[in-house]
Amino acid sequence: MKHQPYIRYLLVASTLLSSVCAQEIVTLEKIQISEEYTAIDERRDNSIAKRIIKAEELTQYGDSNALEILRRTPGVTIPNGKGPASAPGKGYTVVMIDGEATSTGTSKRVSPLEQISPDMIERIEVMTNGSAEYTAESMGGIVNIVLKKPKTEGRSSAKVTFGAYGEDLSETAYLQREGKIDKISYLMNLNASNNVKEDRTDILVDKTVLNTAEERDDKNKNRSVGLRAKLNYTASPRLKILYDGSVTFNHDTDRINSTTLTEGSATPTRQYHSYDDATNTMLWSALGAEHRFGDDIFEWKAKIHSFEERGDLESLSTPSGSSRQEHDYVLSRFYGLQGDYSALRAEHFIKAGFELKRSDQIDETTRVLNGVDVTSINDKIQMKEDKLSLYVQDEYTMNDWIILTPGLRYETLKRDYSSTSNLDYFAPSLHALFQVTPKDNIRASVAQTVRLPRLSQLSASTNSTLDENSIHRPDVIGNPNLTEEKALSYELRYEHFFADKGVASIGGFYRNISDKIENMTRFNSISGRYEQTPANAGEGSLWGLELELKKSLKEYVEGFGIFANATLQDSSLSNTFTGVKREILQTPSFTCNLGFDHTLKESEITYGAAYRYVGGYDDPQEYFISQSQKGYGTLDFYANKRLDKTFKLQFNVKNITASTIETTSHLYDTSGAITQTQVDKEHSKPQVLLSLEGKW
Repeated sequence: MKHQPYIRYLLVASTLLSSVCAQEIVTLEKIQISEEYTAIDERRDNSIAKRIIKAEELTQYGDSNALEILRRTPGVTIPNGKGPASAPGKGYTVVMIDGEATSTGTSKRVSPLEQISPDMIERIEVMTNGSAEYTAESMGGIVNIVLKKPKTEGRSSAKVTFGAYGEDLSETAYLQREGKIDKISYLMNLNASNNVKEDRTDILVDKTVLNTAEERDDKNKNRSVGLRAKLNYTASPRLKILYDGSVTFNHDTDRINSTTLTEGSATPTRQYHSYDDATNTMLWSALGAEHRFGDDIFEWKAKIHSFEERGDLESLSTPSGSSRQEHDYVLSRFYGLQGDYSALRAEHFIKAGFELKRSDQIDETTRVLNGVDVTSINDKIQMKEDKLSLYVQDEYTMNDWIILTPGLRYETLKRDYSSTSNLDYFAPSLHALFQVTPKDNIRASVAQTVRLPRLSQLSASTNSTLDENSIHRPDVIGNPNLTEEKALSYELRYEHFFADKGVASIGGFYRNISDKIENMTRFNSISGRYEQTPANAGEGSLWGLELELKKSLKEYVEGFGIFANATLQDSSLSNTFTGVKREILQTPSFTCNLGFDHTLKESEITYGAAYRYVGGYDDPQEYFISQSQKGYGTLDFYANKRLDKTFKLQFNVKNITASTIETTSHLYDTSGAITQTQVDKEHSKPQVLLSLEGKW
């Protein structure tokens, strides 16, 4: 599947379209002024603690998709995908799109979040504790990505972005049209991208006999084309029918070349080459309606989602001549029906709802080693899951300054994989808002949450790293005996809101965890390979402090503002298998974000910078392996200039610091002596982006 020619045509077409329509401008995008009801105002008045990130903030730093945005969002934990680098945060964060949970682990290669352009997003809501309305699976909070909805007025927009990551070039085009025809409001957007990145990793292995140094070059090419449509049909003031559909085609290739030198040798002792070529298709379709009965509202939605991926992976090692091939196929589908009823009764705003969902997944892999088929019975699996969710939540306004929001969610599911298992659980929650003054809030919450194993984690199939296998790149094998992780979470927060729409807050959290799910890496002495398997490690707890400041300094410098946030945390876990008491694996004790924005009103230029630091961790020896990672920081810069009423030009430099992530692991023998040390240094490069955006 080759999308690159189409992408270039789209880039040219969108630029021409913007220029042609520039003469037809009749409206100008409204600039938000302080008198409007802003995201800060909404945050202040919400009964449940919620941080809101508006669309204009999402596009500032040149992130190409929703996954990149969430990785820089404080307190959010999103899997990093490749390599030993982890995503920091205070626990697993569930990601929802328009209130609907989405899995970030269906594909072996890409995340559904990578297919969502920042230009498609209206806002992102970050809730730090569980809520009955959304899901019981909110171990590390909830992120709800709210996509743009059709507006009544006609409007078109286009954006083209050209970038350079070292010597590798990238292009992105985005087109959108929204409007209204009679009783139908519509929004359609088309997103196409061609991204290329090449990074280098230096791998040093210190053995008791000979040391080796490996240089690994990883070049990834990703091409995608996506189309999304939203239709709202207003049949009457009391009935609105809604449709939301999208299709995305993705082509991903990954080429790895590595050269290894052994101590004392002037020529390479090993060379390794691999090539991974995969295509996938994502389909998303939902039909629903909104019925109004006086002050009451009933909403329902029927939905079908599908993800299909085919991949071919092959590798060759010299001088051994060892060759491996893998051909994999993944098909994941789910069908669902949900309904929500909202009612206003005096001081009570009551919401109740249900969701029925069926999930099916097929995972097949064919393996060939040196021309011989070595496929096992575990390489062809099929899994099913049926789930029913019920919830009720009441926002009770006790008086002018106290709002209580109790809620209860019940979920029951049946899984069919090798054997049938049934699971049901209750997830109660209570949020309290004390509006001490018009500018000061105190918030408290407690919630029971769970983290269910993904279907891919339950699969006994092996996701092999072929000849790349090492401590930091083990084979990944699921665990059919994995059970749900449970937690009871407490949070307390104080917020002060400034007159200029700024905010300062300090909060603490404590989480008591049972059956903590962690990835355990072991060395299989029989196969001679490293293997990683998820397991319920034991009982633990996580606690910490969160600080935040967002403030305008216009009294000193006109149009100048600062923002900062930091998380300090610690943890403890007693491993059921080893008896070791330690911190939760790969959990940094400190993360922070610092930055500023400055608007030059007369010249219509806005620029700013943001620095993010992720602290390191030092995990003790378990299963004869220990791992540590050094802290690292990234610095980003942006500047945009409004050219006229139609066009805006933006310039970004991401990762100015060219950060390096250094991970060290040790392998021990039965006496506790170190027999091998591996140090990986993952180097990255600055990325330069130039965007032209037009709206009319």
